[in-house]
Amino acid sequence: MVRLIVTDYHSKEEYEDFYTSIDELEPLKELFVYYKYRKYKAYLPRSHVHENIYSLNILSRKYLDYDNFLIYIGDSEFYILFNHKTIYSAKINENFITDDMIKSILIAKHLTMLSSGGSIDKIYYIIDSKYKFAIENILKQNTKNENNQVIAIELGHVETLVKKIPEMDTLSTFVKKNSVIAAVLFIIYLTVNSVLPFIEKNYLEDNFIEKYEKELQIEQRLNKRLLNRFEKVAKEHKDLTQCISNIQVQKND
Repeated sequence: MVRLIVTDYHSKEEYEDFYTSIDELEPLKELFVYYKYRKYKAYLPRSHVHENIYSLNILSRKYLDYDNFLIYIGDSEFYILFNHKTIYSAKINENFITDDMIKSILIAKHLTMLSSGGSIDKIYYIIDSKYKFAIENILKQNTKNENNQVIAIELGHVETLVKKIPEMDTLSTFVKKNSVIAAVLFIIYLTVNSVLPFIEKNYLEDNFIEKYEKELQIEQRLNKRLLNRFEKVAKEHKDLTQCISNIQVQKND
């Protein structure tokens, strides 16, 4: 299951306030990822940490230019990003999804109008929720411009979008991945420094080549001897056949 989280909150406490429920007492675990020589990090409760967690801010950088808005709506979370930075985040109650959605969308519209200077040409969105079609309809109906035109544009499906951005790691998964890379580099190092010299020593050195050169010279001399022998036998055959033809001519005379 893919999950997108924001990675630009200013403190661990902000992550705790947003992602930790009141009844959760477990400590937070750090997740991080490097993208274009910059480290992005976030904190989640341990029970929330699993594979396939990605940064929403990195996704925005990957697919959108500056001065673009991105709305992300999950099953219980609502985010607005502008210039790849989180400008609004809210929790959504699944039992009151319509009310929460409309309220968040109206806030989003107000914030985007303020950020853009009053007019909005388009707002990109990603919806990753079991109520996607209902939410999408609510979003489009409440983000029309003054000409009553829908300005909400779907950026794409989450599973497709995250294929081009790096996955977030914990310290343990980061160590495992780098251990695999180190092992591969070590094997390459051994190949370059041990296997290749062995091949060079046993198969590519001068004495190895000289050995085959000598064998080639012997074969060439043998071929030359056979050629000389063939020429000699051919000459004897020619002389013999000529002698026989001369004797037959004399008898006829």
